[in-house]
This record gives sequence, structure tokens and C-alpha cells, in this order.
Amino acid sequence: MPGCSIRAVWVLNNAGNVVFSRRFPVVERQWRIACKKEEQKLDEGKLVSSLSSRLPTDGEITQGFIDRKQRDGSVSGYGIRIASSQKGSDSWVDDPITRHVISLQLDQNVESAPPFLLWPLVLHIKGQYCILVLPLVEPYHLMMYEKICQRDDCGNPNEVKKNSFPGESLSSLLLDLPCITGYGHSWWHKPWEMLLLVRYLNQT
Repeated sequence: MPGCSIRAVWVLNNAGNVVFSRRFPVVERQWRIACKKEEQKLDEGKLVSSLSSRLPTDGEITQGFIDRKQRDGSVSGYGIRIASSQKGSDSWVDDPITRHVISLQLDQNVESAPPFLLWPLVLHIKGQYCILVLPLVEPYHLMMYEKICQRDDCGNPNEVKKNSFPGESLSSLLLDLPCITGYGHSWWHKPWEMLLLVRYLNQT
């Protein structure tokens, strides 16, 4: 998926409620097609993933955001692994970038179905509002992050290097995502650009 496209934007208030949201159907169709191809590969290899082709509702975003705040101690999280960090959470990854590029664990509202991971969400805090921007990435990028935040050694660079395949680290994964690093693209690189984007969306 060349370039940088946005799947959705959410603005939440300090109570964690969504006060504004915008979804982009054309981009979401690209995501669903990519997910379908990836799911076929998973079925052939008899692999299991929490990959989901749908976007959550505003209510699910609110609940996931509140759960994350309770789990990671604050809106932006710890950014480092501490004694209370849970495997699978952003703080478990033990990287300060997870204070700005976060994930949400969301229930699928289907009995016995595992929660699905929504990532990467670019977080910007402005006053009493939190802005979440979900860019379009490849499904395997999401699955790679899901794998990274389940590893015991993900916070130790030496252990990662010794026990992992090349590219199986958060820094390597983000370098492969220009929509996050800003390499070659700068739509979110400065906070005011993100605010202008949300203001524009609110007026259209």
C-alpha cells in the first residue's frame, strides 16, 4: 500500500467519550481487500490471528480507550515496562514511542471470539482532547506488532537481536511505515498539521 492514507479519525474528550469521528470508505475498502488476502494465507497455514477487517464503533473506541487508560496508568501510557505491565499491552513493548503510537484492544462482541487489536493509532493530546488517527498499513504490519507485544524479550535490544528474526523489533517495524515515521511523508509530522486536518474534516 504505497503512500499514506487514513482509515479513520477520532477525537475524544477528557472523559474518554468520542465527540467527533470520521471514516473513509474508499480507504477502508482497501483494508478489507488486504485482510481477505491475508486471511486466506492464514487459513492455508492454519495460523490464528486477531486480525479484523472492520472498524470499531465510536462506543467501542470509547471503551477501548478507557480500558487502556486504566491498564497503562494514563492516556499516553507508561512508555516503559513496569511491574504491573500486562503482556500484550503497549507498555509491555518497553519503548517510549508507544506513548505516541498506541494500540487499543477491542472486544468483537461475538461469544468466545478473542479481542482484536487496533494499531497503529497516532495519538496527539491537545488541551482536554485526544486525537486518534488510524493510518492504512498492511495487515502483516499489524500482525507483526501483535507478535512483538506478546514477546518476553521485546524490551531488551540485546535479547531481541539474539532471539528474533531480522525486522522483528518495533523500531524496524516503524521504519517500514512511512505513515508513522514521516519518512517521505509529513501529513502528521507536526501537531498543528493534525489539528488542521481534524478542523478541515469537521467543516466538510
